[in-house]
Amino acid sequence: MKDEINWVVPPTLLRNLEKIPADRPVAMLLRHSVRGPLPLGDAGNAVPLTEAGWNIARELGARLGERLKTLQSSPVPRCIQTAQALKDGAKVCANISNNCLLGGPGVYVLDGDAAWNNWVTLGHEGVMKHLVSESDALPGMARPDEAARFLVNHMLTLAGDSPGIHVFITHDSLITPTVARLQNAHHGPSDWPWFLEGALFWRSSKGVHVTYREMEHLNTRSGLCGLNEGDVIEFARREVAATVGLGCAARFFLAGGAFKSLLTGRPPRDLDFWTPSLLDRNILLEQLQNRGACRLPSSAFADVFEIGGRIVDVPFKTEPSTLIDRLARFDIALSAIGVECRPNGNWAALVHDRALMSVEQHEILLLEPLVNWKYALVTLERMRRYAKELGFSVSSDGEAAIWKMFYSQPSSVREEMLARFETNNMGGYGVEEDLRLCTEQLRAS
Repeated sequence: MKDEINWVVPPTLLRNLEKIPADRPVAMLLRHSVRGPLPLGDAGNAVPLTEAGWNIARELGARLGERLKTLQSSPVPRCIQTAQALKDGAKVCANISNNCLLGGPGVYVLDGDAAWNNWVTLGHEGVMKHLVSESDALPGMARPDEAARFLVNHMLTLAGDSPGIHVFITHDSLITPTVARLQNAHHGPSDWPWFLEGALFWRSSKGVHVTYREMEHLNTRSGLCGLNEGDVIEFARREVAATVGLGCAARFFLAGGAFKSLLTGRPPRDLDFWTPSLLDRNILLEQLQNRGACRLPSSAFADVFEIGGRIVDVPFKTEPSTLIDRLARFDIALSAIGVECRPNGNWAALVHDRALMSVEQHEILLLEPLVNWKYALVTLERMRRYAKELGFSVSSDGEAAIWKMFYSQPSSVREEMLARFETNNMGGYGVEEDLRLCTEQLRAS
C-alpha cells in the first residue's frame, strides 16, 4: 500500500545543513523516517518504516555524503532502519551503534511501564507540554531540563573532534524538549518535528549553537552539565532505573567516581552501590537477581554484576550508615560525590567542596589525610586515570604526598602497599614505571 502523502526530506533541515560550519563536529538529533500508523493504545515500537520512509532517508543520506561520520540510533527498529537507509544513501563506511539514551526507554523515560501511564492519562500532547515547560519529573521520567542538557553534552562528546555530521536517530518526544530546553523557548505542537526532521548542535568558543527550523540560538552556559544537586540526582536516578529500578526497596548510596560522566559525557566505568545494613544489601542483591543481572566474578571488595550495559559493584562492607561518612572514606576529591537512594524516592545528594574545587581548577585533588593510605599507589594510578579522562592535571602536591608516604614506610609496609597495587592496578598510567625508576635510583645511591 502506497503512502497517501508525498513525503520529502524537510526543506528547513536541508537549508540548515548548508549553513553549519564545515570545520567542526556537528551533532544532528534526527527523528526517524516515515512509519506506518501506530496501533491504538500501544507505543508501536515494532512498526517499521514505510517504503517512502526508506526512500527519503536514502535521499538525505545522499545529501550528506562524506560529511556523514557516525550513526547512533535508538534501539527501536524503525530508528535502526533509518540509520541503515542514511548509510546506504551516503555510501560511507560507518558503524550503526545502538544508544539507549535515544530510546528504549531513553534519556527522558526512566521506567517504561510507569512512564506509559503518563501518555494514557495526559495524552501525547500533555506529556510533551510537560517536557517542554515544567521543571518536575513525571512518574517514571526524568526532570526535563537536566535530561536535555545531559543528552546534548553526551552527543557532542561522542562527536568528539571529528569535523562532519554525527547523526543521533530518535523520536519526536526527545527532540522537542531537547531543542526547547537548549533554546530556552516554548515549543508547541506546531513546532514538533516531522518525520526525518532534526536539530543541529555544535560547540564554538562562544557556547553551544542550536539550530532547528528557522530558529537559531546560542546557549552560553559555561558547562552543559556539572556537579550541582539537580544534575547529580538525575544522573543517579537514570543509572538506578537502568539497574535495580526506581522502585527498589533498599536504602543505599550511589557514590564514587561514576559522577565524572556528568563532566565527560561518557557512560560511567562502573557503579558502586554501598548499603548501610545487611538487610539493605540482601534486598539489593535480590533485586539485581530478579531483574536478570548477570553475576560476574567477585572482586576483593564486592559482588559484581552486569545489567543494562552497566557494571554494578555491591561492596561486602555494610557501613558506614550515612552518606556523609561514606564520602569521608574516599581519598580522591572527585570520588567524594554521592546520592542517598531511598525507597520513598526522596533522594539526597552530597558533593564534597574539594570535588567542586577540583572541577574549578581542572586538577585532580586529594582528600587529606589519606584514609586508605595503604592503597596510596592505587589512588595515584586512579588520579592519573581521572586526569586523562577529564583532560585535567594531577595535583603535584598530592602526587608528592603519596610518594613521600610510600617511601617513608618501613620496607615491610612498602611491600604490603606494592602487593595491594599489583592486585588492583590497571596499568598504562606510568605508576609501575615510576616505581621501577625510583627503586633503581635508591639502589644506585
